[in-house]
Amino acid sequence: MSIDTFPEFSEIDLSHRTQVIDLLKKYPLEASEYTFTNMFAFRSTYNFKLSLLRDNLIILKDEEPLSVFCPVGNSNMPAVLDDLFDWMKDRTSDPCLERVPESFVSRYLENSDRFIAREERDHFDYVYDVKKMIELKGRSFHDKRNKVNKFRSLYEYEYLEITPDLVDECLEFEDDWCEVKECEKYYGLEKERCAILQMLFNFDNLKIRGGAIRIAGRIEALTLGESMPNDTFVIHVEKANTDIPGLYQIINQEFLIHEAGDNLFVNREQDLGMEGLRRSKMSYNPLKLIRKFRVTMK
Repeated sequence: MSIDTFPEFSEIDLSHRTQVIDLLKKYPLEASEYTFTNMFAFRSTYNFKLSLLRDNLIILKDEEPLSVFCPVGNSNMPAVLDDLFDWMKDRTSDPCLERVPESFVSRYLENSDRFIAREERDHFDYVYDVKKMIELKGRSFHDKRNKVNKFRSLYEYEYLEITPDLVDECLEFEDDWCEVKECEKYYGLEKERCAILQMLFNFDNLKIRGGAIRIAGRIEALTLGESMPNDTFVIHVEKANTDIPGLYQIINQEFLIHEAGDNLFVNREQDLGMEGLRRSKMSYNPLKLIRKFRVTMK
């Protein structure tokens, strides 16, 4: 099924995967939001919809406050931005583009007399060197290395590549994790849970990669990700039993070894302004942060 032409929008389904991926490969954007998996998994949570405007892919968040992601393409971009903001002005009091990567801002919006781009620090992606994340060498990784070594001395474990046959076991782990964390009480965790279930239910069709750690016959950690352009692997999901010290470090390292070792970089997505998550992501010594912006009219 083809994506509708603007101003009509299509509900996202698996039939759009090839068309979206082809556009993302042709016009790559470095931010983690610009994968079909992200759009599909969060399509219900944020009411994402797709359209084509002057051959550019438009990603609409059709809920209050309504917004549009950065257009994917390079066809007639000044006219595309004018069309989008004119369309949004009739539907929201604060029309904006969000999750706009720095590369787009630099190319199309620098010194603009119509638009203002403001940083959204909570949505910056963290990018790391895959080899350093695997090897954990040097003083800066001393704490991570100690946790990994202590875990290996205390536990017998098995790393598993996730396949469709393993999905039910992964769903059981997700249910247990959310019961412990009381996901239903927290809007962010409930949104994340919905997206994870979509990734697992559609694991084979989405063609993503997954890894899990099994201890004493039970899955106690899992992670999901996929390759992006520019030799980068993106981690969409990483969860582990927090009662087992070192398990997060182990699933991170093992997954990169088995599934992402042929990439130079790994994008571990944003911290959403959560202080503990920001400390954790910074503790792995990011190579760089991918800056993202919110674009509004002057």
